[in-house]
Amino acid sequence: MVFLTLDDLDNFFRRYAKQQGFGIVKAGGAYKQEKGKTLNERRNCTWKCESGGKPDARIRASSRLLNGVSGKGVKMANRKTKKVGCPVMLHAKVTKDGKWQIRNVVLQHQNHEPVPSISKYISMFHREDLNAVRRRLFQHHDEGVSIPQIHSALAAERNGVENFPVSERQLRNVVDKEKRLKMMEGDANAMAAYFHRMSTDNQNFFHLHRLDDDERLKDVMWVDARSRAAYIEFGDVVCFDSTYLTNRYLLPFANFVGVNHHGQSVLLGCALISHEDAETFEWVFTNWISCMGGKAPSGILTDQDAAMKKAIAKVMPNTRHRWCLWHILNKLPLKLGGYDKYDEIKQALLRAIYDSYTVEEFENSWNEAIDAYNLGENAWLKGLYQEREWWIPPYMKDMFWAGMRSTQRVESMNSFFDKYLKKQTRLYEFVQQYCKAMERRAEDENQADADSARFCHQLVSDFPIERVFQKIYTSAKFVEVQQECMKNLYVSIVGCKGVDENVLEYTVEDRVWVRDPNTRKDVPTRRKREYEVKFNSNSYEAWCVCKLMESSGIICRHIIAVFEKNDVEEVHDMIL
Repeated sequence: MVFLTLDDLDNFFRRYAKQQGFGIVKAGGAYKQEKGKTLNERRNCTWKCESGGKPDARIRASSRLLNGVSGKGVKMANRKTKKVGCPVMLHAKVTKDGKWQIRNVVLQHQNHEPVPSISKYISMFHREDLNAVRRRLFQHHDEGVSIPQIHSALAAERNGVENFPVSERQLRNVVDKEKRLKMMEGDANAMAAYFHRMSTDNQNFFHLHRLDDDERLKDVMWVDARSRAAYIEFGDVVCFDSTYLTNRYLLPFANFVGVNHHGQSVLLGCALISHEDAETFEWVFTNWISCMGGKAPSGILTDQDAAMKKAIAKVMPNTRHRWCLWHILNKLPLKLGGYDKYDEIKQALLRAIYDSYTVEEFENSWNEAIDAYNLGENAWLKGLYQEREWWIPPYMKDMFWAGMRSTQRVESMNSFFDKYLKKQTRLYEFVQQYCKAMERRAEDENQADADSARFCHQLVSDFPIERVFQKIYTSAKFVEVQQECMKNLYVSIVGCKGVDENVLEYTVEDRVWVRDPNTRKDVPTRRKREYEVKFNSNSYEAWCVCKLMESSGIICRHIIAVFEKNDVEEVHDMIL
């Protein structure tokens, strides 16, 4: 057989080898000589089966040395070899007219049996298939899709894994090689280079880092342009948490989370911190506030970390600090589980915490529970009571908290990040995956904006105030108003007295509402309680003891009942 070029012959023999199921290697060849110099032009070339030849003696010796003595006292080689002395080969020469002619060929294999189905496991062949899927591999991987999921998706397009010539391990090796190339100058340097590119593209991208005494990366913080813009509108109350995802460098991933006008969690900044101490938190808080134009939030919600408490008091002295209620109550079984009447104690404490709408009510209910079950000497409860202004709801209702009483906002954001970040994620990948996650969150907000503009919930009552909120609230928040309108069916006015010339004080009776653990909805109980609502007939303003409006921005059912009692027609102008 004659071929026009060496590449034509090489491709022909490769296709034959792939069809049969064995690999080939170029074993040698001579180059043309001219005036005593070797030219880069072949005169002949030889291809052999990859199983040709004998194992290297040095490999056998090192194998015995590495493996040592087995359990049976016999030295055994632990390194594999493909060399089994197979004679398959092909030799070709250049003819006088410059073409390549096959001069000698051996096609009968010995000591091994090629199988066509194993071609996809031979490296020289799967490289071609890898190049075909390389672009899609990195597209999916950058979106946070795992390697096994990518392999399954690509294989499904080829009618199953058995028909897909690339293995999961090969895909993983390609990704790992790409990571090593990006990190040739170091992981931290690769992250710094990415920060620089982001800042060049958008001047509002903020990043800052500091080094330790050995000039190694210590802490890093970044805030993208979207988060800085969101803070202007939704930076009244934030949650801060540093318990998520300690990565391979033992740097906890801390983040600031707020709530937008759809009730969605919005990320307001991130940091990788070396230590969870007061000095580190001071550095993070100081630079985060500086990034946000020097404006500290009105309220911040964290866990009971003493270092955070100290740093917040120093950096944000005018910010109201609140502890996560869920983290505290989650310790009840651990701290009180040893008491005989634990279930009764738990219910009594929960009623004092959740059913109290004033400080006085809480004080009375808490002390009654402590006295009834002889808990006065419990050090944990004593400490909580001394610091009750940090976590008990009645002490917090005088200011806006966007409906937050725990750091579950942060935890929901953390679960969202699980799709993009893992403990094995390198430093420079943290920022890249963060930006990918932020694009997805921005798209979710855009979708909610579109839904609010295009759709509206039907009215559930004839209350004028519901029609007003239908126009000025987003779809998600309007549902909360409708829930209060529905709960108004259980409200009745039982008394009224004049406070001064224009102010009336109403006493309204309402059922006690509890959360059904199965449906996760509030349901009325048989228990009833009274609420005080003050109404100004001159300005059409109202204040309720439950302070739902002040703490969450949602008008309560008790105020709705008073508005309906006074037949307020100017409610639209009053709200605006």
